[in-house]
Amino acid sequence: MGFSDIIEKIRERKRERKEMFKQMEDQVRMQELIEERKKSANERELNRFLKEQREENIKEQLTDFRKQRQFDIAHNHNPLDVKNITNHTEWNVLKERNLFSGKSNMFNQGSILKNNNKLLKGGMKLIKWIG
Repeated sequence: MGFSDIIEKIRERKRERKEMFKQMEDQVRMQELIEERKKSANERELNRFLKEQREENIKEQLTDFRKQRQFDIAHNHNPLDVKNITNHTEWNVLKERNLFSGKSNMFNQGSILKNNNKLLKGGMKLIKWIG
């Protein structure tokens, strides 16, 4: 049995299932049609109105549930209550004292070009051109 035979069997089973499903749908449709014809005209009209009303109620409830879900997503999630890395951690690194407190800022020490006599270009200091 080759690969093409396996594929063909799968296709055949799919076709059979599709045909069986169609037949079952037809049976259900015929049964509903017979039951509808047994009812009087007034009863059919009443059922139609009840069905419309039921659909409207379902639609209203669905919009209410969607609004509630959107509200929950937008407002009921408080990020301050969520466990995060800074205030609820087991790591000791974040609980140690600041190693850099009391030390000078390395970015605030001025320019390395200022008052540097080794930086010459054509006999003139580079500082004069920069600022």
